[in-house]
Amino acid sequence: MPIFFGWGHTTRKVFGPAFKQHCSHCNNEEYWILTRIRVWFTLFFIPIFPYENKYHLACPICEYGITLNSEQISSIKPLAELNQQLVEGQITKEEYQRRVLSLDGNTAPTEAVKVHDVEPETVRIDTPDSSKRFCSECGKEVTTKAKFCGSCGSSTEK
Repeated sequence: MPIFFGWGHTTRKVFGPAFKQHCSHCNNEEYWILTRIRVWFTLFFIPIFPYENKYHLACPICEYGITLNSEQISSIKPLAELNQQLVEGQITKEEYQRRVLSLDGNTAPTEAVKVHDVEPETVRIDTPDSSKRFCSECGKEVTTKAKFCGSCGSSTEK
C-alpha cells in the first residue's frame, strides 16, 4: 500500500494592522499588516504538523515588507491582534485604550484616557535596505518584476 506524504502546503493567517508606516517602495503611508505563513508536512494530503513559521509585516498596497524575528513578533503580535479587534468592532474605543495601556506596561486608570479619534498605534520603523516583496498566497519572496510567484504560481499583481 503506497503512503502519500508531502510538504509545502501553506496556510496564511492575518493578525491585523500593526501600525502606520511609510513604505519606501510605493511611497504610501498605510497600516502595515502582520501575517503568519505556516508550511505543513502532509499525509494523504492532510496537513499533519507545521515545520516552518514565518511572520511578515508588509505594506497592504504593494506587499513589500520585512520578515520578523521572534523578539519583534512578541512585541508586534499583541498590538496587531488588538487593532484587528477594534477594526472589527469586537471591542469599544475605551476598551482598546485600556488594553493599549496595559500592553505598554502602564496602569493608568481608564477614566484618565481621552478617547476621541482612536486609531491603531503609530510606530516608525526604518526598512529601506530590508524591503522585500512577498507572495500573498504562500509567503515566499518574489522579485520586483515578477508577475507570478515562482513557488506557487499565483499572480503577484493586484
